[in-house]
Amino acid sequence: MKAEERKARGFEARTVEGPRGPVAFERWGEGPPLLLLAGLGSRARLWGELPRVLSDRFTVLAPDNRGVGGSRSGEPFTLEGAADDAALVLAAAGFASAGVVGVSMGGLIACQLAARHPEHVDHLVAASCAARLTPHHRRVLRFFELAFTRLAPAEAAEALMAFAFAGAFADRYPGFVDQAARLWTLAPEDLPGALQHVRYLQSGWDLRPVAARLACPTLVLAGELDPIVPAALTRELAAAIPEARFREVPGAAHSVLAEGGAVLLAEIIEFLGT
Repeated sequence: MKAEERKARGFEARTVEGPRGPVAFERWGEGPPLLLLAGLGSRARLWGELPRVLSDRFTVLAPDNRGVGGSRSGEPFTLEGAADDAALVLAAAGFASAGVVGVSMGGLIACQLAARHPEHVDHLVAASCAARLTPHHRRVLRFFELAFTRLAPAEAAEALMAFAFAGAFADRYPGFVDQAARLWTLAPEDLPGALQHVRYLQSGWDLRPVAARLACPTLVLAGELDPIVPAALTRELAAAIPEARFREVPGAAHSVLAEGGAVLLAEIIEFLGT
């Protein structure tokens, strides 16, 4: 996107200094605040065009995860620490609370944010994430570890695309998947932070006690064909959250927001406005 269009969209890149280290984030648009929390190894850029699209309706805030991008230095990554980083971004942007959308590891962070800082979360959308570490997840995380350590960053991103999108979607939109691979390709200096995410998750997590405390309206999304986080495990998370709505997207894999298309995006926007 050209600099002129970014300015027209109210784009701003900022870094806020917090007790755990710097947190970089992007801000787009004007309107009710919406915080986007991305997954493992992800900078704000992973969202691609979504912040620009949503900036017509929302003030979109998208941070770099601890350990990568402008949030590279500071304390080691934890879900609790990442939730505190997210709360810091909201405060720095001048908002008391926001709608929050978290995807994959970002969904875990979003749940922690809603539990640790309930006053900051109006509505919660958690997509493609599981309540706990399972033997399947250990194998998936081992795949990430091997990809990060044995492949070049672009090769690792290409390998992930085989699991990130369902085959029918990838065949129909090959250019979109190619662009996703480019966005997800790690900068060499981000590799240590991404590996730290992997190793933290390998140590195990169980969000069910946390989920039971969530009081905000919550929508949980899963891809029917997700090989990274099977839909049954995302359904388990939804069952642990009081009165959460669960939506399984037919034919989708891990990148459920993209694969669900305009229909799912409209549903999310409607939910955030209730």
